[in-house]
Amino acid sequence: MHVQLQQKAALVTGSTDGFGEAICLALAQAGAHVFIHTFHDESKAKSIREDIQKMGGKASIIMNPLQTPHDAKFMMRQVIDTCGKLDILVNQVEQRADAVLTGVSPDKWVDEVEGTVNTVFLSSQAAVWHMVDQKQGCIINISSSGSITGDGGMSHATSNSMLNAMTKGLAREFKDKGIRVLALLPPPLHLLPDKEQIKETVAHMTVFLSTSYGAFTDGSAIMLDGGESAG
Repeated sequence: MHVQLQQKAALVTGSTDGFGEAICLALAQAGAHVFIHTFHDESKAKSIREDIQKMGGKASIIMNPLQTPHDAKFMMRQVIDTCGKLDILVNQVEQRADAVLTGVSPDKWVDEVEGTVNTVFLSSQAAVWHMVDQKQGCIINISSSGSITGDGGMSHATSNSMLNAMTKGLAREFKDKGIRVLALLPPPLHLLPDKEQIKETVAHMTVFLSTSYGAFTDGSAIMLDGGESAG
């Protein structure tokens, strides 16, 4: 099996957090031009770009707060102006976690929900306009197995459950327009002793689902927890 994404444009939001770096490197290795989005960490984004360029790949940096529709449209315009299209959108937002209900303040609750759900809404809304015109595209949301198991705390589980529901809703809305929408559900990173293994798993699964091999996969929330949720 030869997996390649030559001539594809891929945008990874929140690239400097969580699974973002591994996803960017894997997409670039498969041949995609990767847009490394960061909310604030330009230094880390430059480091990722350098690693991609060292392997002979193409990468661009977008630093954007992604808090308003204008932010999202401006981010998308940078992709379109460079590549003329967007084939792959990976919504990878920082996964924070709270242990117990009594430890979550109202402000942290709102921040968790907005940080996880609103950024995905904004980036997806801006992307689909271009994908509909192209009659093709793939959106992959990096959710959490905590949305099923409750691991990571109440606000973490709730916000990622909302992300799973959004994934299914978008998949149904755009299934006849050539746009696939999926979610990957790895465990909360801070709970894992071996973070690198799951990062690689998420990255390679992202690449696979972005290619023609994943063409029949749509609307799915795929658990990547090593069977922990199976009991």
